[in-house]
Amino acid sequence: MEPQRQEYKGHSIELRASEGREEEEVRARGGREELRATEGREEELELLIDNQPVRYGQLPDGRYALEEYAYDWQENLTDLARRFIDYREKAEQIRREDESGGRE
Repeated sequence: MEPQRQEYKGHSIELRASEGREEEEVRARGGREELRATEGREEELELLIDNQPVRYGQLPDGRYALEEYAYDWQENLTDLARRFIDYREKAEQIRREDESGGRE
């Protein structure tokens, strides 16, 4: 799968096929271990926001949830990443207002 990239409010969102370090280590060993380690994992995607990996899980109904943002579930990982960016921006805005003595 080709990586999917897009920009949203100055942040980069990227979805790409997951190729973790564990798979690379197993590949280096070769043989049957390689087949067992990669079997059934072709569909796994890695989500990156601003080049930082974001951990997520999939609910039984197929929707996705982020570990750091379990308040919202979406069928589309990119949509969920956008909502997470919005959430982080709003949280940061509230922190800044709190530090400056509240809302005016």
